Amino acid sequence: MSRRTSFGYSAYGSRSYQSSGYRSRHSRRSKVKTVLLILIVLLVLATAAFSLWYFFLRDKGSVQQAVPSAVTVSSVPAVSSVSSAEPVQSQPESSAESSAPKPDVQGYQDGNVFMYDGSGYELFYGTEDSAARYAAAVSAIKKGLGDGVNVYNMVAPNHAAFGLPEKYLKTMNDEKANIQTIYRSYTEAVIPVDVYQAEEQHKDEYTYFRTDHNWTGLGAYYAYQAFCKVCGTKAIDISSLTTGRISGFKGSLFVATQTEETPKGNKELAAHPDTVMYYQMPGIESCILLENGRSEEQEVPLIASFAEGSNAYSAFIWGNNPYMHIKTSQKTGRKLCIIKDSYGCALAPFVTANFDEVFVVDPSYYEGNVLDYIQKNNYTDVLVINNVMTANTAFRVQDIYSILP
Repeated sequence: MSRRTSFGYSAYGSRSYQSSGYRSRHSRRSKVKTVLLILIVLLVLATAAFSLWYFFLRDKGSVQQAVPSAVTVSSVPAVSSVSSAEPVQSQPESSAESSAPKPDVQGYQDGNVFMYDGSGYELFYGTEDSAARYAAAVSAIKKGLGDGVNVYNMVAPNHAAFGLPEKYLKTMNDEKANIQTIYRSYTEAVIPVDVYQAEEQHKDEYTYFRTDHNWTGLGAYYAYQAFCKVCGTKAIDISSLTTGRISGFKGSLFVATQTEETPKGNKELAAHPDTVMYYQMPGIESCILLENGRSEEQEVPLIASFAEGSNAYSAFIWGNNPYMHIKTSQKTGRKLCIIKDSYGCALAPFVTANFDEVFVVDPSYYEGNVLDYIQKNNYTDVLVINNVMTANTAFRVQDIYSILP
């Protein structure tokens, strides 16, 4: 019951009580007092009439007059048989209704994963100091190789930069500004590959997974295009490539929500698994892989199409391993070494269209002097690629230094 209705009901009850009280006394009054009682009755009736107008009719009228100026007709909920405690399913909207503001979606924290509108996100808190330390580590690669090798650095923004509204972006540090700090903090002639704008231009496409912290193959392709422009080569047309799909992918962010208390993980992520689309590259002659936990190399296909479940992202070059050495039939006279985190997995297949050899190294697992390998095998180019989260960690900086002399 509303405040206005409750007040009107109380006033009406008090007037009824006064009226019945008068009738019970009237029969016992003498004729001498009749005139006086009539006057009293008239006074009571007048008071009651005034009270009725003041407390009920006046309020009702003023409220009715205020409704048009406070809300539009379309925003007043219609009477429904559905309980007010249950969410009402949206109905087809007219052109006037469709222009009305939509209810604001509220994000929430599920463990270490920030949830918003059915997708999981990592929130970014890197600093200028951590950006400068990473830039120094990349600069050390260039310093060790000298002028004979081109060294490129690509820092990939994560999904939060493009998937979250401004009110949540304000609670974290600025990814774009942090990436720019890295690019202007080199102490050597490192060539930056800025992919932020490319990803921003395609943010409405399926460029990042909902359930995993990585970008999709399509997101990696747009970064690959930016790399080709910087290093002076032509990107392969993605529409010319044969594709494959792995459905039902529930990745790292979903896995992070699986705890002893919630073994089934976040319900929203569980209900909306991703699809991994991979691309078969032409001109692949061989792929030699040193897999984690193995001491011997093995020859494998470029794409692990059998990958499934939470490991489906490992379809891209078999995931994070010490190294993969790819030989192609391109005859470009150029060789590329990629020093990467997981974002480099989805990008690596595309660059096989532009280099004779591609040597992919993950510094978290690689043991040895990568600069020595690059120089002994006459590599012409090096691409360091990490996402902005990884780049701002002390672990990644230590990993990079660990593969240098």
